[in-house]
Amino acid sequence: MLEQAVLIWFEPNTEYGINGVFFIILAKNKQKNSMVVKLTGEIRTDFSGIKQLLMFYHECREHTNKTIYIDFYHLKWIDANLSSLFESILHKLSKENNLLFSTDIDFLQKEFDILFRNGFLKSDKEIKDDRESCVRARAFACDDKKGFVKYIEDDLMSHRGMPPSLNEDTDLKEKIIEDLIEIFCNANFHANTTEPFFVAGQYYPSKKQLKFTMVDLGDGFLPRINKATKGVITTSLEAINWALLGNSSKLELEKTSGGLGIKSIYSYCQNNNGELEIVTGDGYWSSTYSNTAFKNGRQLAGNVYVGSIINLTFQH
Repeated sequence: MLEQAVLIWFEPNTEYGINGVFFIILAKNKQKNSMVVKLTGEIRTDFSGIKQLLMFYHECREHTNKTIYIDFYHLKWIDANLSSLFESILHKLSKENNLLFSTDIDFLQKEFDILFRNGFLKSDKEIKDDRESCVRARAFACDDKKGFVKYIEDDLMSHRGMPPSLNEDTDLKEKIIEDLIEIFCNANFHANTTEPFFVAGQYYPSKKQLKFTMVDLGDGFLPRINKATKGVITTSLEAINWALLGNSSKLELEKTSGGLGIKSIYSYCQNNNGELEIVTGDGYWSSTYSNTAFKNGRQLAGNVYVGSIINLTFQH
């Protein structure tokens, strides 16, 4: 019988230095009251990849008090930066539906060792990122701004996959750090959540691209923007486009100046061959759609997710 692994979630705890992780507990016997959910094909940082992970979420959330066996056998590829989204999904399901997750540990370590090298999964066997291609998968308590800033400075901005121009332009580098901090803080102050903030990145040397994904489990863009616009903005896609124009719900609701994190990041991507993707509610928006029929975004019909997902691609 193949050796299975049960994934046990540990919440972020600043006091004890725990940043949120799934530890692997080996299970010699088949888990009781279990069912199989498959991941198939390729899961990349695009509309199709995001949709497949959200379909996985919606299939699992129909069940409670069970063990979900995650079948990776038919999966050909997963972008490791999407570990943050995957982790947020498993966390949400384990907390709200009392679900456990298991998988074939030997297969996973052989075919998808990236999920160990980037820290998404932890076991008693240390697997180092010898290729230096990972930006560690982490989950921060929503009030751990200090820990998040240290991570951005030490793990992301100092990674070999980041554009050399950022080291040459200190002001631009500091502006990007400031924008990322604003996105993190918004999850705590504006998104009405105390859930962890999930991050992960991956460098693709052949493409000279570093992809970085941030996920929060808050209210998403629409509720606050709908209130700020007195009901003018009524859909998630409208809310995304409103934010991209540089509008601030903080300015409208609190009469104090707010940051321009999303617009500023978008401007950087436009000027430096980067890419930006935003997912919130049932809305998916990508800068790669700028000259297509989907320039204002696409709907993830039937695959709504809470909070927001922000994917950044830095071009080397």
